[in-house]
Amino acid sequence: MTELEKLQRAKMYLDKLANGIDPTTDSEVPDDSALNNIRLSRCFFYVSDVLRQVIENGGAVKPVKRSEKEDFVFAASCREALQYSKEPLQISKFVERINGCIDTDRMKKLTTVAVTDWLLGKGFLTQVTNENGRKNREPTPLGHKIGLSDVARQGQYGEYKAVFYNEDAQRFLIDHIDEIIESRRGKRPEQ
Repeated sequence: MTELEKLQRAKMYLDKLANGIDPTTDSEVPDDSALNNIRLSRCFFYVSDVLRQVIENGGAVKPVKRSEKEDFVFAASCREALQYSKEPLQISKFVERINGCIDTDRMKKLTTVAVTDWLLGKGFLTQVTNENGRKNREPTPLGHKIGLSDVARQGQYGEYKAVFYNEDAQRFLIDHIDEIIESRRGKRPEQ
């Protein structure tokens, strides 16, 4: 097996892990597994993207300066190609689907922060502080109306509520993606 083939296999394993799939059996990882932790999932997505860039460069590492990238734009062709999930997703997984439709070598990615900040500002999410002083976001009644739900989870800092986005909520976000992008641009410091 060549080094490039090893990189491709490693990326495939990371993609599966990031999506909650055991790469050795192709079965779903149990919800209570450490491999299903949102922080690990984000790490898997990140490392997978780094491997993608290395693979595209024939195995060579080539840094791309963030400032050289264009601002995120979600073209009509991407809107049509986007696959909505019938199963509710956490925002990190849905944003990963969105970013999968763009050329990340030339364009900045949409961030989960951009989406959740917009939802907070519009009253679909609220920020609460638990008994340990940790901040968490939860859907408001307005958020429930568009398809947000919350599920109690156990994390390293105790119990928290994970927010899930059903297909209606995913479609709602895409219907408002331009507004989300614009609200984020307004928050960036001038360069």
